[in-house]
Amino acid sequence: MRRELPSRHSNPFATCWTRPGAIAFQFANGESMESLVAQLQAAGGWGEIVGPHGSGKSTLLAALESQLAAAGWDVAAITLRDGQRHLPRLWLQSALSTRRPLLVIDGYEQLSWLGRAFVKWRCRNAAAGLLVTSHTPTGLPTLYRTCVDAALAQSLVSTLTAERDSPITAADVAASHACHGSNFRELCFALYDRHETLSRTARTAVNSYA
Repeated sequence: MRRELPSRHSNPFATCWTRPGAIAFQFANGESMESLVAQLQAAGGWGEIVGPHGSGKSTLLAALESQLAAAGWDVAAITLRDGQRHLPRLWLQSALSTRRPLLVIDGYEQLSWLGRAFVKWRCRNAAAGLLVTSHTPTGLPTLYRTCVDAALAQSLVSTLTAERDSPITAADVAASHACHGSNFRELCFALYDRHETLSRTARTAVNSYA
């Protein structure tokens, strides 16, 4: 009898479970979505989320978008890829044409210095908000700094494995965090492979006694 291999969806570290927005953002310092929205409102809709690669900036941004829309902003969001030095002009024009525009730019550091200056100038002229993520500060008011410490990494993994069994142990998480630090995305990639290896070993052991 042929045994079906488990779907990749059964691996709690698969991209479908870990992509931005798939799990709730967990604050590490007592902040909340409401407090960040209040900070942004107080700064006239201008702010930045700063943190290393893979530390949850995009996840936090995705969670904030609905909160900002509920606060009355017309949110226009875009994610910039490596080497994308300018915003698409048609996107920028459309984003600024609403009643109360708020531009949300993930990967703001990809823009050139001139590109960032141009976006700020256009936002000021349109009385628009500007919320961005960046690996380093860009001169906007800092709303939050993302950082995945060892305790937060364990908590996030516990969330991922709450409904999908995994042979991953706390020691596995600690070892992966020691290698990847605040880059939770890379930590999950490593734990995905570790989960597959341990699961395959367990299946082989069971089949050998069948």
